[in-house]
Amino acid sequence: MLRNLKTCIFTIPLALAVAVSVPAFGATEITPQEKKLIRAAKKEGAVSFLQTSFNDSTMRRMTPVFIKRYGLGSGFKLTNIQKGTGPTVSQARQEIRAGKFTFDVVAVASAGFFIGAAKAGAFLPLDSGQWKKHEENAKARGVFADYPHFLAPFAYTFQPVWNSGCPGMKKGFNVTSYSDILDNPALKGLVLVSDVTKSTSYSLTTIGLMENGFDVKGMWKKLKALDPLVGFRTSAKLQLMANCERAIDMWNLSGRMVQLIRKKPDLAKVMRWGTYKEGQVFFGMQAGVVKGAPHPNAGKLLMEFLLIKEAVDIVAEEEISFYSMLKGYKPPASVKKYMMDFNKVKTLPIKDQTVAAKKFKKMRRQWQQVFR
Repeated sequence: MLRNLKTCIFTIPLALAVAVSVPAFGATEITPQEKKLIRAAKKEGAVSFLQTSFNDSTMRRMTPVFIKRYGLGSGFKLTNIQKGTGPTVSQARQEIRAGKFTFDVVAVASAGFFIGAAKAGAFLPLDSGQWKKHEENAKARGVFADYPHFLAPFAYTFQPVWNSGCPGMKKGFNVTSYSDILDNPALKGLVLVSDVTKSTSYSLTTIGLMENGFDVKGMWKKLKALDPLVGFRTSAKLQLMANCERAIDMWNLSGRMVQLIRKKPDLAKVMRWGTYKEGQVFFGMQAGVVKGAPHPNAGKLLMEFLLIKEAVDIVAEEEISFYSMLKGYKPPASVKKYMMDFNKVKTLPIKDQTVAAKKFKKMRRQWQQVFR
């Protein structure tokens, strides 16, 4: 899921940035914690967000809502720095070591990085009035956070995605279990397999399955027998399916599929997605405000904003596959059919994020023995 670097600065007209003392009717109430941050954030005048997951369209929608909610003014700037997982972690580590920062908030699905950085005292402690609405679901679904050092505003999971219109795909094909792929010889030459050696997310999914009793080594052998093509980025694998160079990907994202359909509407007739009854491994997109940030109060305010329904709705509509742990949350009707229902999907928590990261090396070596 790596992406090239994108740095965007978003501002809005004065008319949309008027001060607000109370939220609009039906809006999420501004907490005392947020009120304490607003004045200092206005003086700071900006915030920089280093992250991996949100497209420009998401940030274009969130920025004016963020500025208007807190009355930050027309001159306030939100700089969005979007990179892949590896480059994001690398930049954050380098700047933490140097003690000089070009960002205030970092958000990336890398529990190992956040655990290590928190132990080194790299994050400002948070006083959140919104996180309490997320804690219960985060714990229940195995989404890792370590408040007050860092939170997990969103989480995601890999699921099966396929093109039902490709040659060789049987009518009515569906995936509700790993066996629908692994024990189906008709899929030989049609399957994509994810390269766990290049992705923390794929590696966490693998470890999560292992920890919950899934026969991963047996899965690899069955996949190998299907003559798969090894792939990495979700977007690249989706393009292969769109072109029918391969028909099914065991680990992809329904949100990325919908984004592709928006560009190529005809694909709506053939692109499909499912979930696994064995369970879905969820992992959080952790986020924290670095100690030494040039705009610490604006950074903490942005963290609070990412937890409210207004921001969650925007992420749901634009990204789709990034799930909030907000208690009682229901996604907008426009994207609900593409999103999982937690009342119907089994989740597989990773037991210990620190231990999981230590298992990567051995697991990846075993994977290479099968697929290389």
